[in-house]
Amino acid sequence: MTPTRRNSSDSERTGRPSITQALRGIPGPIWLVLVGMLVNRLGNFLQIYLVLYLTAKGFSATEAGLALGAYGAGSVAGVLVGGSVSDRIGYAWTIVASMALAGLGTLSLPHLGSLSLVIAVAALIGLLAQMYRPASSALLVERTDEDHHVMVFAVYRMAFNLGTTVGPLLGALLIIYSYDLIFYVEAVVQLTFAAFALILARSGGTAKPAGHDTDGPSRSYAAVLRDGRYVLFLLALFLNAVVYIQHTSALPLQLKADGHSVAFYSGLLSLNAVMVIALELLCTKYVQHLPARVAVALGVGLVGVGMNLYVAGPAMALYVVATVVWTVGEMIGTPTASAWPGRVAPGHLRGRYIAAAAFPMQIGYAVGPVIGVAAWQASPASVWWLCGLLTVGAVAATLAGMREPRARADTGADPDGGPADETPRKSAGEATGKTTGKPTDGKDDRTAPVAADTP
Repeated sequence: MTPTRRNSSDSERTGRPSITQALRGIPGPIWLVLVGMLVNRLGNFLQIYLVLYLTAKGFSATEAGLALGAYGAGSVAGVLVGGSVSDRIGYAWTIVASMALAGLGTLSLPHLGSLSLVIAVAALIGLLAQMYRPASSALLVERTDEDHHVMVFAVYRMAFNLGTTVGPLLGALLIIYSYDLIFYVEAVVQLTFAAFALILARSGGTAKPAGHDTDGPSRSYAAVLRDGRYVLFLLALFLNAVVYIQHTSALPLQLKADGHSVAFYSGLLSLNAVMVIALELLCTKYVQHLPARVAVALGVGLVGVGMNLYVAGPAMALYVVATVVWTVGEMIGTPTASAWPGRVAPGHLRGRYIAAAAFPMQIGYAVGPVIGVAAWQASPASVWWLCGLLTVGAVAATLAGMREPRARADTGADPDGGPADETPRKSAGEATGKTTGKPTDGKDDRTAPVAADTP
C-alpha cells in the first residue's frame, strides 16, 4: 500500500495511524473483504431463525434443536477446515469457495422435507459458511501495513458487529412476507461476498501462502500447538470466553432473581452493542499505542472486573456500571487480540494460527453457560467470584503468552519451540512490490496485535 507523504510522516511521529489515516490507508482489495463481510453479516439469518422456521414447517422443537446443534457443530469445524484450506489454496480463493458453496447449500434448505437431510445440510452449511473467517483475517494481515493492523481489525469488528446487530431486524421484516425469503436473501448475500472475493483472487494481488512445497516445514495444527507461547494465548482466549459468555447465561438469571424485567436485560445488551459500534474505533485510536500484551491483558482484566461487579447488585445503576466496565474491556482488548495470530504466525501457517484462535473461544462459549448456570444454582454470588478467578488466570496467560517472538523475527527460529518460518515475513508494501519506508524486522512489541473473533 502507498500512503501519502503527509500520512507517512504523521505515522512516524505518532507510531500509529489515526482513524482517518487508517481508513485512507486500507487498500481497495481489503475494502472488498470488509464490505463483503458486512453484507454477509447483514444477511446472516439462518442460525437465528432456523428453529422458528423448522417448527413453522411442522418439525418438533426437539428436531429443530438437533438441526441447530448440527449447524453449530459444523460452524466450529468450518473454522478449522478454513484455516487448513486457506494455507493451501490461498485466502481469497478460500472465501470464494466458502461463500459460493454455502450459498448453494442455503438455497437448497427450504426444499428439504426429511429431517435427516435438514440436519445434514445444516451441518454442511455451518461448515462452509465459517470457512471464510480465517482467510478474511489473514488477508487483512497480509495486505495492510503492520502499523495499521490494530485499527484495521477495529474497522473489521465494527462492520461485523453492525451487520450482526442490524441483520436480525432485516430478517424479521422478511419473515413477515415469507420464511423462505430469509434463505434466498442469505444465499444472495453469500454469493455476493463470493463475487467480491473472486475479483480479489483474479486480480492476482494476493500472494499464495508460503511453504507449499512438500519438503517444507510442517503445515499441520500440531505445528501450531508446538508454539508454547501461542498455546498460552489460546488458554487466555478460552478463559476469557467462559467469563464473557456469562452475560447471556448467568446474568439474566441474576436479574430475574433481583426483580428486574426482561426489558432491563435487553437494555443492558443494547448498551453494550451501541458502545462497541459507536466508540470502539475511537478507543482503538489510543489503545493501538499500547504494547500488545498490555492492551489485551487490560481488556481481559476489565471484562472480568465488570462481571465480578455484578455481585454488587441489585441496584439498576450498579448493573449499568458493571456492563459499561466489561464493555470498555471488550473495546480495549479485542481489536489488538484480533490481529495477534496473523502477527506472530509463520507465513505458511497463518490460516491455521487464526483458526486455532477461534476454536478455544467457541469451546468457551459452549461450556461457559453450563459452568455459569451450575455455579449460580449453587450460590448466585459464586459465579461472579469465579469470573474473577478465571480472569486472573487469563491475564497471567496473556502476559506470558504474548511476548514478541524476537528470535523468530531475526532468524526464523522460535527459541520456545514454536514452528520456524522459512519464508521471511514481508510488509504489505513488500508483498505488492512497493516500498513503505518502514523497517520490517517486526521487533517493536508495540506493533504486535492479537486474535479474537468476537466477532
